[in-house]
Amino acid sequence: MIPTFLLLFVVTLILYGFISTIKPRKYPPGPVWFPFIGSSGILQKMTKKYGSEWRACLELSRQYSTNVLGMRLSTELLVVVFGEKNVRQVFNEKEFDDRPDNFFARLRCLGYKNKGITFANGEVWKEHRQFAVKNLKYVGYGKTLMEKEIQNELSSLLEQIKENNDKPINIVNLLGESVINVLWKFVAGERIKEEKLKHLLDLFRQRGKAFSVAGGMLNQMPWCRFIIPELSGYSLIKKLNGEISKVIEEAIEKHKKKEVDGHDFIYKFLNEIDANKNATFTEEQLKIVCLDFFIAGSQTSSNYLGFAFLKVLKSQDIQEKIFNEIDTIIGDRPPCWNDNERLVYTSAFIQEVHRYYPVVCMAGPRSLQADTSIDGYRIPKGATVLMSLADIYFDPEIWDDPQVFRPERFIDESGMLKNSEHLYPFGSGRRRCPGDSLAKSFIFIMFVGILQKYRIHVSNGTVPSEIPVIGILSSPRPYTAEFTLRK
Repeated sequence: MIPTFLLLFVVTLILYGFISTIKPRKYPPGPVWFPFIGSSGILQKMTKKYGSEWRACLELSRQYSTNVLGMRLSTELLVVVFGEKNVRQVFNEKEFDDRPDNFFARLRCLGYKNKGITFANGEVWKEHRQFAVKNLKYVGYGKTLMEKEIQNELSSLLEQIKENNDKPINIVNLLGESVINVLWKFVAGERIKEEKLKHLLDLFRQRGKAFSVAGGMLNQMPWCRFIIPELSGYSLIKKLNGEISKVIEEAIEKHKKKEVDGHDFIYKFLNEIDANKNATFTEEQLKIVCLDFFIAGSQTSSNYLGFAFLKVLKSQDIQEKIFNEIDTIIGDRPPCWNDNERLVYTSAFIQEVHRYYPVVCMAGPRSLQADTSIDGYRIPKGATVLMSLADIYFDPEIWDDPQVFRPERFIDESGMLKNSEHLYPFGSGRRRCPGDSLAKSFIFIMFVGILQKYRIHVSNGTVPSEIPVIGILSSPRPYTAEFTLRK
């Protein structure tokens, strides 16, 4: 005879399996939900077929003729919004300010809940975002000093290119190291040792390919880390967490012993801890904030530059136009951010790179603080919301000939630079990336500074592919190019 508790367990399991297939009232259309796993299997199959989670979600939205796609991934309600009206609603309305507190978020934050800035919520997020912006500016971030650090890094990079003796170079890797060196100067007052930095950035690139904005398999089925730690990406992220933690902890210890000269963000934070003004200022919080800075700066800017150099590599006519403008407007002096409006074609080219090669295809995730309506659909409190950005950049209702790469679309009739309100490379609203000033200055100064000195050629006669690799971010496929002095 079957024991009563076993019978109750089986009945409960069956009931839960049935209930897990029932969609909330007025929930957005999307694929069918299976017991326990929801739409996870369908999304994984589509992701494999179309090469990325973003493309899979875009195809599903077309299949179900909706700009608000509703799914369930294991126990998590997931909504993906499309179209600029819906995306702006998520960016700007307070109901969408929170980040989800799921397994992947905890793992990303070294096991901590509501720490740092990127995945913090409520007063912790508001207070520490404000503190970070204020005190990074205090130590020179976003000011002339930051521009000087970028120019110094440019000089160092140009020297590395020169020492390479015209051999093919993977410029994206070098640029990734350069942006971290600039950022870490303001955070920790010094550079990270070259070999350690190369290793960390390689781990971050692997992480970016192994996971998605929604967290991937590991977030949907956390238990799989015990069965397939390598395949699920758990071993990779644990290794990355351990090594980046060591770098950050060593930096904090050096500051506690006053072994770093000058003023930087870590010193400012430690002073706040010593003042005992607020219980949220702890060494654990400092550690996660530093991690947030590192992750934010590790790939985005270098990926945009990777696409920019790829385009001039494949389009010599564009490269000639940029050469001529640089030579005419600034000559041989080092570029600065104020040249942005004077180098009209070059700046328009960079904006077109942001549009045509979106590094952030899908933004988020956000966690709803209250039941909310999007496009007439009811999204329950606690649901995770993602924003599809890349399709906006190819919307024919916004852009003329969106499939054509044309920098001139960002130049007005009088020949002046025209900024677009339809681009979101660094997000928008209250969660906008606080490092956008570094990113914009770094991208512009590095791009202009390298083309001021070097002509870029295809290496080994092989033209690189423009098809990106899309994971958490979009990145160019690894390529090398030859850099030869122009003068």
